[in-house]
Amino acid sequence: MKQVVKILNYTITLPSEDEFSKWLYDDCLIGIEQTLPAGLYASPDEVKSHKCKELIYTFFKSPVNTELFAEDATPLMMQLFSHITNNTSHIHIHVPVHARYHRARAEGRAVKNNIPHPKLYLYCPKNKLDQCGDFYSELSQSNSFCPDHVSLKVCHWKQLPAVVVSDPLEWHVAVGNSDHYYIVTFGTVIVMLAGTIHVLKTVHRYKIQLERNKKQRKRT
Repeated sequence: MKQVVKILNYTITLPSEDEFSKWLYDDCLIGIEQTLPAGLYASPDEVKSHKCKELIYTFFKSPVNTELFAEDATPLMMQLFSHITNNTSHIHIHVPVHARYHRARAEGRAVKNNIPHPKLYLYCPKNKLDQCGDFYSELSQSNSFCPDHVSLKVCHWKQLPAVVVSDPLEWHVAVGNSDHYYIVTFGTVIVMLAGTIHVLKTVHRYKIQLERNKKQRKRT
């Protein structure tokens, strides 16, 4: 049995047709909010060691237990941060994601894990987004990038009206067939017994050979 890892790739294209757009987004922070279903997870340590150069920080909204079965886990929300510098028009972020083990069930087959579209947020210093009038303030909704006690008017993180060009992702994870439980158990017991007998016979032969060698040494 092995765990399968896949890479979630994000490519963000920012408007850069004019000088105003370049000035507006320069030195801003991009925030991606991605929710993973209970059957999937990302490891904070692995994300950090993966060294995606455009991913400057990752925040997990809850502790990640990588050992849980899918049936015992809850959806996981992670926030990915990147910095827009030097009139960057494209940002590329990739994060390794794992499938959790699923308990065996009758007939086995596969379980479908749906990965919803991420949400995109923007934070710009010096209140630059105010230059857009009420555009961002009208689109902004209550979000987890700002503390609960901060109002939307004061919150500097604004949700972007992003256009996602890909369909929501699906990950089909194979599940063991519980109908094979007794067959697998019987086979496992037979293999263990055969292995134990082989080890005992090997040890017994070794001891017999050792005794023979001792007797030959005494005779000589």
